[in-house]
Amino acid sequence: MGFGTALTFYAVIGLAVAAADYLGGPDAAGSQRWFRGATAAMFWPLFLPVLLSRSEGDAGPRPPAAAEPIDGMAAAIAQVEIELDAALSSLDGWAESVLAREKDRLGELRGALASQAARIREMDALVAGFDDEGEPALALAPAGPSNDRCQQSEQARRQNLARLRGVRRRAYDDLMGTLAWVRELVSMIHLAKFTGAPASRAEELVAQIAAAVEGVSELRKEASRDVG
Repeated sequence: MGFGTALTFYAVIGLAVAAADYLGGPDAAGSQRWFRGATAAMFWPLFLPVLLSRSEGDAGPRPPAAAEPIDGMAAAIAQVEIELDAALSSLDGWAESVLAREKDRLGELRGALASQAARIREMDALVAGFDDEGEPALALAPAGPSNDRCQQSEQARRQNLARLRGVRRRAYDDLMGTLAWVRELVSMIHLAKFTGAPASRAEELVAQIAAAVEGVSELRKEASRDVG
């Protein structure tokens, strides 16, 4: 690249920096802004860091990431995961081979528990929006066949909401039951280790914990059959 070409590039970049500084710079008198622009065009390498820092500041704070829901289910799942991690860590040097075999299913179990809790929250929100249990049916039409049809539809709607509440209760009870079962198995792992049980016993318990994911999946299938 020759000197003339380099000088042309320098001048073009300088003009761009000067224009950016003129348009986005602090308010000042016209003569001062023109002088600042001319200086920026000549000495743009000194002005470029200022422009970059100014653009980052104008971007403003980033919105915080969506927080995970905090409720009784989330706390219970977190507690079980802590206890499970502690039990699995204790297998190091004793029965760690089972971790390699059951790694995928253990990961699926964690995802299934979180998914089940999210599903229950979704039903809670839906039921809360239609929670008019005990209120009288609305008179949507005058007396006659048309009114009878409205009453039948209202009754069917209430029955459907009652079924949804039942599905939610079963899903919650099943989730809590699964968490309690995992905690029981975790305590059995610790007991087996400190009572001198063979490694095969720990492998059996870990396999039972991993198999809990199949139970969670089966519960969702049963719920789908209930709705159908």
